[in-house]
Amino acid sequence: MPTKRFYLLFFLIASLSFSLQAQKSMEQKLDVLLSQGHYKLVYRKAKRLAQNPAYDQSNVPAKYRQLAAQELAKNPIWAKRHALELEWMPRTTENTAVNTGIKQGTQSSAKTQKLLNEAQKHLGVPYKEAGIDPTGFDCSGFTCYVFEQNGVSLPRRAADQYTFCQKIDPEEAHAGDLVFFSNGTQINHVGILISEKGAIKQMIHSSSSLGISIVELETSAYWKPKVAGYGRIK
Repeated sequence: MPTKRFYLLFFLIASLSFSLQAQKSMEQKLDVLLSQGHYKLVYRKAKRLAQNPAYDQSNVPAKYRQLAAQELAKNPIWAKRHALELEWMPRTTENTAVNTGIKQGTQSSAKTQKLLNEAQKHLGVPYKEAGIDPTGFDCSGFTCYVFEQNGVSLPRRAADQYTFCQKIDPEEAHAGDLVFFSNGTQINHVGILISEKGAIKQMIHSSSSLGISIVELETSAYWKPKVAGYGRIK
């Protein structure tokens, strides 16, 4: 005869299954709304989901909030009203993550596009100190993971990745290259460029406040002064 412990375990498993199904259903709904151009609705829903404890371990709220905000930011009035929230957002839509992927320029090789496709799959994944997998990344854990999925092993720390890579001039940097940042004394952050050579520089990285997100370097008052250099992995 089933015990109370059995019923409790059954209830917990059923609840977890229902929660996961509900999250999947919500993600599908947001996909549909996004494809139909209901960006404000998606943005509002994603903000509410971020406050729901059931989504604490989910990247859905951050992912759809970012995708919707990128479209809404095209409207200068909306962008001005949400300026504080959009400090991390690109101010141009070229070469950014729109809908379900990062737009690629004709300069990108198939290898680079594969790398960027892997990177953008993790948009919205939360920041995690010492994180090295899709449950949570720190900055160098993210670059290590993305390159490893494409057959390249990188040193674990951002400073060591800077030493490891071939240094390149900012004018030569393009999608797939690494961009490094300094706190004034040492390299302490790294991201992956998603913009082509000659375009406004943008990167995808693991931000301690936003997780995996996209930022436009040249218009960011926070990140631009901290750029220490660019590197290429052969």
